[in-house]
Amino acid sequence: MTSGNGGYAAKNRTTGNLTVGRTEPCQQEKDLLSEELCIFSEMLEALPEPLAVLDTGLHIICANKRFYSFFRPVPEEEQGNAFPDMTGMHRNLTEMQTLLENIVNGNTADGRLSINFGPAAAGKDILVHAQALTHPTNTKDVRNILLRIKEAATPSVSHGQGPADMNYLSLVEQGNDGIVILQDETCIFANSMFRVMTGYSPVETSGKKFTDYLPEEYKRMISKRLKKVLKDRRSPGRNNEVEIITNNGDMLQAEISFAYITYQEKPLVMLNIRDIRERKLAEAELKASREKYSTLVEESNDGIAIIHEGALKFTNRKFSELTGYSREELANRQLTDYVSEIYHRMLSGRLRKVLKDMRSLRHSNEVEFTTKSGSLLPAEIGLSFISHEGKPSVMMNVRDISERKRADAELRDSERKYSTLVEKGNDGIIIVQDDVLVFANMKFCEISGFSKEELLRRPFEDFLTADYKRVVMKRFRRSLEKNRDTPLKYEVELLSKEGVHTPAEINSSVIEHSGKPAVMAIIRDITHLKNKEKRLLELIEVLKIMESVIKSSPAVIFFWKPEDYWPVEFVSENISQFGFNAEDFISGKLQYGDIVHPSDIGRLSMETEQWTRDVENLSYEYRIITSSGEVRWVDERSVVKRDLDGNVQYVQGIVVDITERKNVKNFMHIVSGPGEIFTPVGDPGDMFYQLLEFATQTENLDSGALYLIDEATGDLNLVAHKGFSPEFIRSIRHYSSGSIHKRVMMTGYPLYTRYYELNSMIPGNKPVNERLEATAIIPVKYEEKLVAILMLASHTSFEIPFNSRSTLETIAAQAGPLIGRMREQVDVHKDMRNLRIIFETIEEMIFVIDSDGCILYINPFACKCLDYTGEEVKGTNILKLHPQNKLLEAAPVIAAMISGSLTSHSIPFEAKSKRIIPAETRCTLGQIDEKKVVICLSRIEL
Repeated sequence: MTSGNGGYAAKNRTTGNLTVGRTEPCQQEKDLLSEELCIFSEMLEALPEPLAVLDTGLHIICANKRFYSFFRPVPEEEQGNAFPDMTGMHRNLTEMQTLLENIVNGNTADGRLSINFGPAAAGKDILVHAQALTHPTNTKDVRNILLRIKEAATPSVSHGQGPADMNYLSLVEQGNDGIVILQDETCIFANSMFRVMTGYSPVETSGKKFTDYLPEEYKRMISKRLKKVLKDRRSPGRNNEVEIITNNGDMLQAEISFAYITYQEKPLVMLNIRDIRERKLAEAELKASREKYSTLVEESNDGIAIIHEGALKFTNRKFSELTGYSREELANRQLTDYVSEIYHRMLSGRLRKVLKDMRSLRHSNEVEFTTKSGSLLPAEIGLSFISHEGKPSVMMNVRDISERKRADAELRDSERKYSTLVEKGNDGIIIVQDDVLVFANMKFCEISGFSKEELLRRPFEDFLTADYKRVVMKRFRRSLEKNRDTPLKYEVELLSKEGVHTPAEINSSVIEHSGKPAVMAIIRDITHLKNKEKRLLELIEVLKIMESVIKSSPAVIFFWKPEDYWPVEFVSENISQFGFNAEDFISGKLQYGDIVHPSDIGRLSMETEQWTRDVENLSYEYRIITSSGEVRWVDERSVVKRDLDGNVQYVQGIVVDITERKNVKNFMHIVSGPGEIFTPVGDPGDMFYQLLEFATQTENLDSGALYLIDEATGDLNLVAHKGFSPEFIRSIRHYSSGSIHKRVMMTGYPLYTRYYELNSMIPGNKPVNERLEATAIIPVKYEEKLVAILMLASHTSFEIPFNSRSTLETIAAQAGPLIGRMREQVDVHKDMRNLRIIFETIEEMIFVIDSDGCILYINPFACKCLDYTGEEVKGTNILKLHPQNKLLEAAPVIAAMISGSLTSHSIPFEAKSKRIIPAETRCTLGQIDEKKVVICLSRIEL
């Protein structure tokens, strides 16, 4: 066998001498060895007992004077020789050789043996205690053997203890290990340490089988080992761990080594028993510690890898999870195989620096790993120096920073966005710190007339008029003292570079700027608003005079601006008859164009073009929509007021509700030619409701229902109703073809009766108590065939007059052909529905406008993009959907689209929330119900 320092090679069985092979050390190693031996020799000389140190080849490399005086050799002759070859050695040389071999090979840490030294007939017995000297950090690396020599006393052994002339008895009694000598597995000797360890008395240990001290699971194994030692007549190469039953029943954890000995030519086995309870406890604690740290490493939220010579020697679960590779795929592969190439040079340099400096790097680095899927993983790594398996290595912590990178990118994008908003905004923005202007955007430069260089680092009060300097700066300081982060709004006057006083509104709050508190102020130029207020004040006196007269008059007075959608400068309080508040119009919340009926606004816009001519007095009739959604007819009489140059200043108008007069006129149309009124130009549901509206305006009627007859089944289906409760509607919604209700209602001739009499015709009927009185059932025919049933009723009147009956039958006669023609056009409507489905699912904005620019249709995607509902924009002019500052550009473009001379434009849209939507719009001319329309398709530009 060969040891780590050279060692011995083989044993000569005939002579007992050793053949030793040594590897010559280099000069540096020799110098170090010489220095260590010099120090060690001085230590040996200070000790009182004979001591010697052997190398792993069993050569004597140093010994103290007491050693040489004990054996009486010449130091120069014995130094460097093998210890077992010393002249005068007798007895147990083979056992000595085996013991030293076991120590060198790490099979045992120490051992004792009795030998005889001197002339063969008159030699003296000595005890040799051999102990391994190991590497400080590796207890298995045996470097040398320390020999302690004692002269053995000849003790007297009492009867029954075993061999009486065992001259090493005093040695074994003084040892730290239990020693038991067995003959045929029976104890013939046990030292005091064994008795202390187990608690047995000398009587209890003498003559007892050793296996009786062992639990059942160890007996067979120890018995076999004892037999093998006796058979081989030599000590085995390894020890065994067992449990020994103590006198009080506890279990003693022990390590047993076996040695073959002879006494009076009898083969014996000597057991060296070492208490290993403390060692076991330490091992358990070490194992628990390893498990704990192993858990910490494996459950860490960071990837951990150990790198030696650039290769991955260990990776934890998180590292595998981050990269997507299994541990088997990562093992012993080069780290750079998993790192983007641009980081190879930097990473290799960092690894070399850690190994060279033998310490961790203080700063982390960012790299990108290439995962198994091919994606890049941004990560932050930390490098630390460690010793792994006795080799200098680098431990790398890997933290996934994908979310942080994404957040950084979003932050930079947000900063760019807000920087753009600040610089391109319509309001001035400034930051004042220590009363000095430290930031100003371009809009404030524009308002003040100064450049940024002229503004910055100047006191802010320089840009305020004298009346406001003290007040504003005091408010700024008070806000800073109270750390007020809620905005504070007030009006001031700014002093421009040219000395002009500019009215402005300041909205200020406290922020942190460059680590210090500061005041940020948003400044809005309100010159336009102030001029508007001034003009309105001039009209107040006139308004006050007229107010008392107007409140009692049915006529509503308006002062309109000569602008699109007719902004209102004044409106009388009696606008409340339409459900509106005068303040809503005067404040600009509502414009007059907002309440004009969508179908009339285009015509009204064309008529108001007369304002620009020399016409002074104008008259119009049109519809408006009240706040409750009711449609009212009004008659407007207006006068155009001009300045000296002939420019229109405002338009003064009187609006009178003429709905009742219009209803009478419409009624006369029904009597003379209802077909013209009910021509189906819109949604059938609107027409059905309009039919009921006209029918219920007949004297004594307040409610009604219209049923269509299903051509396929003959069922009656309710399609329109007015004036009934929801419960009643649910009870009359549908009548099947075989029901008595249907037979009663489809007699083919008008039926005028009381509602309770009608119910009495239907056995078992339990109608909802609607409290109906007079009732009319009127058939609606087309080409002598029933197509619908008109049911009309009154909650108060008990009879329908004869003149009203004639009117109702006329309405039914005129409605029949309309419903019949609608059925004939069912295929056309199906195609329209299919086209509507396409329009409503396509993800581009679609508008259909009439020749006046009013929106007839808008698809859901356009409503979503513009933040409007369909009902909000239907009937309004498409110009309203473009930005205010683009109206002058948009008006001629829309006109060109309607005329067909323009097929596309790129004017942006403006959402309800004032968000600008860039779009490319293409248009084409078409017809709906023989009326010219423009179909526009707008694609949003990203």
